[in-house]
Amino acid sequence: VRVYDTKHLATHGKLPFKGFRNLNGNYRSARSIGNNAHIVTNTFMNNYQYLEGPLSRFQPEFRELDEHEYIHQAKKKAQSLVHTYSGQILKELRLRGNCRNTVKVTLLQQGLSTDKDMMNVTYSSGILNGYAEITSFDMAANYRRKIIGARKTGMFLPTSWFQVYASQTMMLLAGQGRHFQPDLSVYEEETYLVGFRLDGAKSSAAAIGSVPGYILNSFSLDHHEDTIRVATSSRAQFRTVWKTNSDGRPFWSREQVTETTNQLYVLSVPETYGATKSPIMKELGRVEGLGEKDEQIFAVRFLNNVAFVVTFRRTDPFYTIDLSDPTNPEVVGELKISGFSNYLHPINDDQSQVLAIGQEADPETGRQIGLQVSLFDVSDLYNPSLLTKYVVNDDPTARSYSSSNAQWEHRAFRYLDESKILIIPVSLRTSSRTVGGSHSSGTNFDGFWTFDIGPDKIERTYAISHVDPTRINNYCWYPARLQARSFVFEGNLMTLKSHSVLSHSLTDGEKNWELELDEGNTIQC
Repeated sequence: VRVYDTKHLATHGKLPFKGFRNLNGNYRSARSIGNNAHIVTNTFMNNYQYLEGPLSRFQPEFRELDEHEYIHQAKKKAQSLVHTYSGQILKELRLRGNCRNTVKVTLLQQGLSTDKDMMNVTYSSGILNGYAEITSFDMAANYRRKIIGARKTGMFLPTSWFQVYASQTMMLLAGQGRHFQPDLSVYEEETYLVGFRLDGAKSSAAAIGSVPGYILNSFSLDHHEDTIRVATSSRAQFRTVWKTNSDGRPFWSREQVTETTNQLYVLSVPETYGATKSPIMKELGRVEGLGEKDEQIFAVRFLNNVAFVVTFRRTDPFYTIDLSDPTNPEVVGELKISGFSNYLHPINDDQSQVLAIGQEADPETGRQIGLQVSLFDVSDLYNPSLLTKYVVNDDPTARSYSSSNAQWEHRAFRYLDESKILIIPVSLRTSSRTVGGSHSSGTNFDGFWTFDIGPDKIERTYAISHVDPTRINNYCWYPARLQARSFVFEGNLMTLKSHSVLSHSLTDGEKNWELELDEGNTIQC
């Protein structure tokens, strides 16, 4: 990570270099709170080379042993491998023998499950599958010899992949795992939670826990006062069983043993933990039964003591949930409409309305029709209503597809509260069908759209194209590209997408300038 000083950028046009620091693992996410940065990295644990492989039942030294003999010999060998294994961990994670800021594995075992399957620390949902590290530092500090002074906190996790959420005082890591349910003979989905308190330019482990199901994204998590709220979906589970047909012939059959369910949990956050304190998050309350049969969560947004949840399969139930009593959260409102929302954004000073980005869909089949921008009234939680929506309609004789990066990347979404302007990236592909059934090139677009948002209106104002529409289907693309982002400076809108940067007047969309990053490109496909 490198830090640059921006305070003289406007006057001198320079970015003085302040300092750098090398980080362990792969970058996962980061948050800046005031002058403090908290960077999350993760490392995959290669247990096979040092533990699983050498202890495999198929090793030549174990092949001729019975089960009792194998367990005895494998245990002896494991004891001889522990020193090498732990030394390799210290080396690869650059802990230099200092584990003071690494959370104890035994605490995670205590907090996640009592299931015996969880105690196997190298298989399935074992707790040595990944290592996460939070590096915290003050961005405004002066760094000695241009080396950033930082504090690190680490933790072993049941997964090498996780979502990151942060409030002003806490960071949550949420990883996906599974645990075996012997009564049903299936592995059920589970989300593992690790909470870190943020205090200035440092972090410290604060809480651990788990809830059934998988979260959708970081918006499925929330820290409010002394509680953690988590919304999850548990997909239907199937198992393979041995059956016999009418002729007496055996065969394998796949049968469903659980239904898809959606739920929201409220957990307590321990004040602190130590020798006599438990770090485990305790369940305070839950809401179950969200959505209809086979529906899954498509969007979540927490707002103080309220949660908005969208589920979908063919239609879109939009739920309002009262969280004012952590021990008794309850659904107080429900609105069924066609299509679905992926991203929910509260607007207005009183946050009485919610802007949503998603897709319109056929209510009978669930087939996605096109990009949809919706405006909900949530001033009365018991009676949420749809004020209006804008749909990128397709011609009945055309085949089209439209979407926005803002559906799954909230940083691509921009709403200007004072001017009531919405700016989102849009991609549109259309091919027209002739009477004879053949297809011809239709309308293609890749860029940004702007909208005027009113009390009960969504009106598209102008479009900003980032590529010649005639070249979208046959242009030579390569991996280097800009993420879709928009910025507003002194009445001008700057947009970045794919291979270009453009500036336009915010009021009327008149172009100011364009930076084409492919200019002079000689790459051949």
